[in-house]
Amino acid sequence: MVLAVALMAGESMFAAPLTALHVPVQAMGKQKEMVTFHLRNDSKDSLVVKAGNQQLTLEPGKPVDVTLKVGDTVTVTKGTHNFPEGTVVATATQDLKDSTIALR
Repeated sequence: MVLAVALMAGESMFAAPLTALHVPVQAMGKQKEMVTFHLRNDSKDSLVVKAGNQQLTLEPGKPVDVTLKVGDTVTVTKGTHNFPEGTVVATATQDLKDSTIALR
């Protein structure tokens, strides 16, 4: 039994203390970051998309402002010649902030 304690004590000396672990912790109830960007339909047909929980109709040539949580997607809900139904057009990331996505 003394040998087992000696072996386990040796390993525990080299273990990283809990304060040295850098694990991202998100408090409960904390909102995800939001990203605002623009969608512009450059095709000839109207395009219906679902952005997060909202459904949007993108008229040709008209930009639409979109604000989504990071990780939310923009998905085509009514297919067209260029975009079949279910196509994921974009996933919200910080890289999209204040940019314009042109759909052709």
